[in-house]
Amino acid sequence: MSKRLLSLILILGLVFSSSFKAQSLDETLSKLSSTVGSAYVKPVISAFGSNLNSGWVSQFPSQTKLGFHLDLKIVAMGSFFADDAKNFSTSGQFYFDNSQIDAILNGSGYADGTPQYNAILAAMQNRAFDVNFSGPTIIGKKSDFLKITFPGQTITASGQSYTVNSKIIDVTQVQGFLDGIPAFPTAAAQLTVGTVFGTNVAIRYLPDIDIKDMGKFKYFGAGIIHNPGVWFPNPLPLDLTVGFFTQKLTVGDIFESKATQMGIYASKTFGFIISVTPYVGLTTETSKTTVSYDYLSNQTLNGVPVKAHISMEMEGENKSSAVVGLNIHLGIVNINADYKMAKTKTASAGISFGF
Repeated sequence: MSKRLLSLILILGLVFSSSFKAQSLDETLSKLSSTVGSAYVKPVISAFGSNLNSGWVSQFPSQTKLGFHLDLKIVAMGSFFADDAKNFSTSGQFYFDNSQIDAILNGSGYADGTPQYNAILAAMQNRAFDVNFSGPTIIGKKSDFLKITFPGQTITASGQSYTVNSKIIDVTQVQGFLDGIPAFPTAAAQLTVGTVFGTNVAIRYLPDIDIKDMGKFKYFGAGIIHNPGVWFPNPLPLDLTVGFFTQKLTVGDIFESKATQMGIYASKTFGFIISVTPYVGLTTETSKTTVSYDYLSNQTLNGVPVKAHISMEMEGENKSSAVVGLNIHLGIVNINADYKMAKTKTASAGISFGF
């Protein structure tokens, strides 16, 4: 876990201090239909949700009906990507532009300007073809490009049939955007206050941070953490708590993620002023992300490229998880780290000041 946490810290420094590439994410997505666009952004959808649903609980409310607790925490979360998430392959329909049709016809031996070339060109213009798409996802290498495979077929033009061979077309405007990044990071400030009847209230906030070529990150979340031990006449051998959290994250005008989590946690503290608290948790969670952008097709209508606004809702893959973590208490300073085991695995770390 320590190696992954170190990677997370380094990634945070990279993401929040530099731009990814010259072309914006809006420009990249404008080349992708909904079928290809959903495959392209899929890896970060689960990462958004898992990050939002991580790192909330590292300290438990006391078993008191009325007390005072105030804690300000800086927390960082990072969801890790599998190697196979860096590339995608799917199929769908595509309109080729004139330069792409030219490459396809030249590859089949039809010379520019010949009657056969002109006839096939006219027949292929403004026509949707079934093709295969493959290439980097949003987290892929920026040196990789989207590839469109024209499978080859017989084209009927001017009353004659022409054989057009298969051809792979590179779309250089669509590259990996995050350049092979191994994890997607998020950070926020978390304020926790209480305690009333064993209950604390937690609020998370990330002020607008403008990430060049992606847009502004904005994040807000809130939750309730309750220690049921307050209702028992005798102290329990373990500290128990239950929590419910809801959050919202937006990234520019493209992504809007909403997530909720419920969980039960257990911990045991060893020591007093300087102490160590290992903790574990079981959670259920959901997340949904709306992806919105404008797609500029190669299809034309009265000579004008067809433009369509795409809005699609995608769900994160995490439904349940197990959490293991450790909190180190040094007077008014707490340092914690935990690791969530789920389909999308996530590490979080935080430092807080409070009493």
